[in-house]
Amino acid sequence: MVTEVEIFTGFLDSGKTRLIQDAMKSPDYMNYDTTILLVLEEGEEEYDDELLKEHGVIKYVVDEEEKLNETFLEGLEINYRPDHIMIEYNGTWDLDRFLNMRLPAGWEITAILSTVDATTAESYLMNMRNLFLAPLLASDLVIVNRTQEDTDRAKIRRAIKVMNPRAQIVFEKEDGNPAPDVKDELPFDIQAPLIELESIDYGIWYLDANEHPEHYHGKKIRFLAQVYKSGRFGSHAFVPGRFVMTCCEEDIQFLGYYCKCPKPVLYDQRDWVFVTVTFRYEYLKQYKGKGPVLYLEEILPAAKPAHNVVTFN
Repeated sequence: MVTEVEIFTGFLDSGKTRLIQDAMKSPDYMNYDTTILLVLEEGEEEYDDELLKEHGVIKYVVDEEEKLNETFLEGLEINYRPDHIMIEYNGTWDLDRFLNMRLPAGWEITAILSTVDATTAESYLMNMRNLFLAPLLASDLVIVNRTQEDTDRAKIRRAIKVMNPRAQIVFEKEDGNPAPDVKDELPFDIQAPLIELESIDYGIWYLDANEHPEHYHGKKIRFLAQVYKSGRFGSHAFVPGRFVMTCCEEDIQFLGYYCKCPKPVLYDQRDWVFVTVTFRYEYLKQYKGKGPVLYLEEILPAAKPAHNVVTFN
């Protein structure tokens, strides 16, 4: 028998408790024989004891990170034989520590869900970005609640996507209903026969190509890049990319997509070039799945720009 483990992450008072209780109230909520709810931090919103009793939920409060260990989890298994575990994780605790634990036999993490309060997200991104994003790094689904008309959704989405590209992001209004879709305006014309990227717009394109490859499939794109070569690629492939500041000067990454070439690449590592490529979305062994793959049409030498590091804004 598989014991399903669902983890709910996010900062304190971001809406984790409400999300867990809403899940229990949903008509789609499965009936389990024994559910254990581990509460690792207690915010302003409290659990409805009658609701927990109705669903046979056993609540445990764990107030110290060291108490959440393999011995404790094994004790829960021996004493209760649960078939469902829900964990309201503490947003300041190291999630990787739990993910690397040896879980009791039969326990399987089936979902990691996260909540973000849109009213405080931009302030956290500005003042404590890494700490704020840490609980979201392994999430399958991120729910941005309390979304308002002036919420900068593009900024929040980009910040999450660069750290966790596979996460699905959903925006909800204060009442819990989905926020109306708002199309993010891109600073380049994706309908043009040749999409030409300004140097500063590379980061925005990189994220959009990852999230919406259908925007670019089969299209030609021209941009300024640095050359990254590797013996693993062979002579007929390289990565044209840029160094991108993901949050601060201490967190700069080189980001780019694999590019196949009809001829050997004669440029040296980190040379500046203008590339014209055709964009495709397909399986690649190096990705271990599908992803953006570029096909080189033209490569020309270029001068180093005044600002060689770009951002996602």
